[in-house]
Amino acid sequence: MRFSALDRIHLRCRYEQFIPGELHEDGRRYLPGIIVTPLNAGPDTHPGTRLWLVDRHHRVDPALVGQTTTVRLLCALSTIRLQTPPFRIGFVPSSDESLHQPLSNPIIYGRISDVLEWEVQRAQLPFETLYTELVIRVGEAATIGLRTTLSAPHLADLIGCERLTSGDWIEINRSRIDILACIRQVE
Repeated sequence: MRFSALDRIHLRCRYEQFIPGELHEDGRRYLPGIIVTPLNAGPDTHPGTRLWLVDRHHRVDPALVGQTTTVRLLCALSTIRLQTPPFRIGFVPSSDESLHQPLSNPIIYGRISDVLEWEVQRAQLPFETLYTELVIRVGEAATIGLRTTLSAPHLADLIGCERLTSGDWIEINRSRIDILACIRQVE
């Protein structure tokens, strides 16, 4: 999976665990999991929060377990909406998750750094669709990417405005979080 701003997304983490995954029923592939602890996510990220990520593209070297790494994360298939004050930033458990377990479906709070794509279509379907790609700040020096398509009778009602712009505070829900790279940090 490609993301045009790959070099602008980075989250410093401790790589905790590699989970080999199971062979798919077609016998040709498996999806390993990794568990990381974000080290520079925002203040709403509880200390010790762990994220469970699926390595769909086999980008993570199992030998990096125990290392401090920079991961490049891309949220996909997400819902997004404007935050209302007080603004939050970081990763928090969704309603069906606990801080005591690695989060596989966290609520992500952040601030838009850049809107890379914003395409609203109204002609092909009886409702509006939006394709968007964003770079989102989730900590002082931490960013993630987002690529999603949304559909609704009125997107403004779903998102909370007609158009998101750089500087807007957003909440991201129900994401599939893809890891696009895991790079060992030299300490």
